[in-house]
Amino acid sequence: MDKKRDQGSMLILTMVVLTALLGIGALSTDMAVLYVEKSNLQNAADASALAGAQELPGKPQSAYSIADQYASSNHTALSAIKISSNNKEVLVTAQKEVPLYLARFFGISSKVVSAEARAAVLSAHSIKGVTPLSITMRDFVYGQEYTLKNAPPAGENGWYGPVRLDGQGASTYEESLADGCTSPLSIGQILEIENGNMSGPTKKGLENRLASDHRIPKNTFENHDSNAPEIVYIPIVEIAARDNSTVQEVKILGFAAFFIENLTQSGNDCWITGRFLQIIVSQGNETSPILAGEDDPTNDYGLYSVKLLMN
Repeated sequence: MDKKRDQGSMLILTMVVLTALLGIGALSTDMAVLYVEKSNLQNAADASALAGAQELPGKPQSAYSIADQYASSNHTALSAIKISSNNKEVLVTAQKEVPLYLARFFGISSKVVSAEARAAVLSAHSIKGVTPLSITMRDFVYGQEYTLKNAPPAGENGWYGPVRLDGQGASTYEESLADGCTSPLSIGQILEIENGNMSGPTKKGLENRLASDHRIPKNTFENHDSNAPEIVYIPIVEIAARDNSTVQEVKILGFAAFFIENLTQSGNDCWITGRFLQIIVSQGNETSPILAGEDDPTNDYGLYSVKLLMN
């Protein structure tokens, strides 16, 4: 009798243990499925937010459609897309019902997973590849043409816009104009100016730069590649030091992008003009000119990087 009772107890215990093991198996298997689906959904949301932010701040309506299209291409449906009031951030949310497997033994057939991603356009704070020109702070208008390198009688007591970036000398200035500065520059940095007209080095450096445009047809302001050699990154500056009435140093207040329109010569004088751009530059790789960005409305000169933000 005791033996039969023991056998019955063992059977009950075995059923309890098997049920527990089944529950643990269901939990671990379905948790793994949910983890993978959640990770895939988050990646899709991140990509959609970044794609939408590429349209900001100038085209917020396009940001909605691009984010949604990008999600669809990744087989994801977004439940919400929101653009911030300043048109500099996009927030996307996504949900997906995930079928479960072993958990069905416990009456749970599916679970909804969700993901949220926020991306923003940030003003350039630190940048490499800058050209050795400068322009003083003002309210820039998209598409308007500005003088980036002046000549007599304009300018200020012998300074016509060039700045010293990679070192002293006309040949160094010429190389920096052709290829961009090799060292990164940051807001707040003090630069020495290049005195004199610098007409010859300006002409040679800029001609070498523009000669690298092998696009057919050539890049134009209305139709250009993002890496067009006509696009130059220029520090926005204010005068930081004078020697009597002569400018000696300038301070970087920010950075802006311009599309080179003309190199004009008259005798020994030359001028460079370019049209103001609002441009997004990718961040986070060795070839990217943007090294860092920040949310600083006082440094909004139309040169942006896009970055995922932590929620």
